[in-house]
Amino acid sequence: MRDLAASAAPPAARRGRLLENERSLGYVLVVPAVIYLAVFIAYPFLMSIYLSLSDAEAGNREWHYAGFDNYSKITSYVGLADDFVLASLPDEAAARALVDARGQGKVLIEPGRDGRTRAALQIGERTIPLLELPDEKDASFLADTILNDFDWQVRRSGGAWTVVAHAKDEPVSLGQFDSRQAVNAALKDEVLTKAATQVKTNGTGVLQDPNFVLAVKNTFKYTFGTEIIKLLIGVPCALILNRKFGGRRLLRGLVVIPWVIPIAISAQAWLWILDSTYSVINWCLVHWGLLAPADIINFRGDKDWAMFSVILVNVWRGFPFTAIVILAGLTAIPDEILERARLDGANAIQRFVHIISPMVRPILLVSLLFSVIFSFTDFNTIWIITKGGPYDQTQVLSTYAYQLGVNAGYLGKGAAVSLFMFPIMAVMVFFMLRFLRREAM
Repeated sequence: MRDLAASAAPPAARRGRLLENERSLGYVLVVPAVIYLAVFIAYPFLMSIYLSLSDAEAGNREWHYAGFDNYSKITSYVGLADDFVLASLPDEAAARALVDARGQGKVLIEPGRDGRTRAALQIGERTIPLLELPDEKDASFLADTILNDFDWQVRRSGGAWTVVAHAKDEPVSLGQFDSRQAVNAALKDEVLTKAATQVKTNGTGVLQDPNFVLAVKNTFKYTFGTEIIKLLIGVPCALILNRKFGGRRLLRGLVVIPWVIPIAISAQAWLWILDSTYSVINWCLVHWGLLAPADIINFRGDKDWAMFSVILVNVWRGFPFTAIVILAGLTAIPDEILERARLDGANAIQRFVHIISPMVRPILLVSLLFSVIFSFTDFNTIWIITKGGPYDQTQVLSTYAYQLGVNAGYLGKGAAVSLFMFPIMAVMVFFMLRFLRREAM
């Protein structure tokens, strides 16, 4: 009879009992979040893992399993040598005399061990062994390059003076080898004088791509460069906005504007500000007499200025977030504490160091955590301003993954680059949360 009564209850009554059941209501409320996470986060992440382990390329109908070849696939090893120590002399005058005499030097070629050719330099009465290579032409060419094209430098090394031949552009290459053991043996046997040696890998994986290494460096430079400047601007800005003065509410609203404006809109203004021809910054510097018209700054065409430009735009857009979060922490500090410290004779710096800073530090770390995530994964700012140029000098992991996966069509490699951000980001977040938890204890 009870079951019949329950089934005969009106729908509104059954819904009311469902809402009163906290366990059932919890499942109902969490279902939309689970669906969102599955569709928009879990599925793209798992799809990226699948693509990174395949030979997926745009235009190919069939994709095959490739393992970790997209991450790292070494095809050969190259032995490189630089900074050849030509002589170690007791005084600087003798070392510089040797450098000055390089114009009268010549290359000596003679038979070496196991059918190889030994190349040495003859400068006056001094013979300097350099290389011992399997091919005579290679030995002669490299020795001549060290003699005539390298930069001979005099360096202080302990109590002696050394003459070092430094490559201006590329180090000496001893050829390609099939294994690391072979290239290490070649560097040991074929370089006859003390030199700085290294092993370079060639391959088709992203770890062998020099642009990937550059993108990793640029990502850290871009992220931590912006975060340091955001803190230097955001903390004083929050302290100013926390003071009572006329127009404080208006100023707080104005500060938030860069953060709330879509980057696609504000970046168009920055493109004009940083334009190589019509830049308002260059116009002001020229009309103030600080720059000549022929010396205007190429903000997006020069590699150093290009990185500075994207950092500037990121700081302009992101420092309001830091300032507002810190301001929220400042407003939570009771006025009685600061007033008591002021009556005890503590000045503004002492109040900031001993009272404000310890109380705001947890909130500051939370804002820093979110800001680091935003900057580390930022794509829009760099893509709109420089598109990773000039010559990949502002390329970061997000833009490089887009160029490889979308523009070039290498879907597997693009997915591999994007997945590299996950472990790096996870490590940074782990240590930041650990430090935050220690602060809270």
